[in-house]
Amino acid sequence: MSIAHKDIIPRDIHFGISTHSKRHWFGGDLQKTAMVDCFSIALPEGERFFIRSLNHYADRISDRELGAEIKGYAVQEAFHTREHVDYNKSLAALGYDVDTMEKNFCGTLRTIKSPLIRLAVTCAIEHFTATFSFATLRNPALFEGADMRYRRLWVWHALEELEHMAVAIDVFNDVTRDMPTWKRYLLRTGAANGVAAHFFVNFFRNISIYSRADGEKTGVRFWSRFMWLLLVKPGFMRLSLFAFLKYYLPGYDPAKERDEKLIETWRAWVARETDGLAVKPGLAT
Repeated sequence: MSIAHKDIIPRDIHFGISTHSKRHWFGGDLQKTAMVDCFSIALPEGERFFIRSLNHYADRISDRELGAEIKGYAVQEAFHTREHVDYNKSLAALGYDVDTMEKNFCGTLRTIKSPLIRLAVTCAIEHFTATFSFATLRNPALFEGADMRYRRLWVWHALEELEHMAVAIDVFNDVTRDMPTWKRYLLRTGAANGVAAHFFVNFFRNISIYSRADGEKTGVRFWSRFMWLLLVKPGFMRLSLFAFLKYYLPGYDPAKERDEKLIETWRAWVARETDGLAVKPGLAT
């Protein structure tokens, strides 16, 4: 089930994080800030990987509408890449070891040679980011106390992830249409297993690297509170888990999960909050 390409809206917005970089911007809380900043570290390399993965198949797609969606998707991801490169520069300027943390997250992506495996991995990561995006937009209190400049960037990113959340898997379904259903399912879910394992191992590794740069000891007390934030209150991971597990349903279709009312609400918020920051917003063509 494909969405209309006109519903994928690339917004050319400059948030200027590097000129307003701030430690502990999330309510003065190192752990909450680390949780979000460490997610940003993986994004530029990951988003370039996604664009290459889908563009590889762009000329082979049987659905013309889907071909237009790929173009809108690529433009959105290019703007995300630019803004997170700027974000990560601000982290490096603050003294965080961005190079090491990026290698931890993205080193494996550079070793994947098969275009089909790259596409399956892209589908899995896109689902991963969509689940976080749903949690962010359905639970605005998650970013309570956050510096507004950072919050604007993350809400903008979450909104656009939901706009294009079905594109990668639609491409996957199109290019594997002659593959047996069981094989397609195992490829898709196997990639998700690998992505989840790789993400969490390196996410926790990077949290340690990040926190030590602030002189924080990552002992039992540190990790106990960190897990509380993830799983209990506010429960960043808890709020994402059910949506993530839906990926393992046979025939899972992210387009059916699209929440138009939620998207429209946050489109209005982003337009209002980024007025004056947007260069040239427009529809994907």
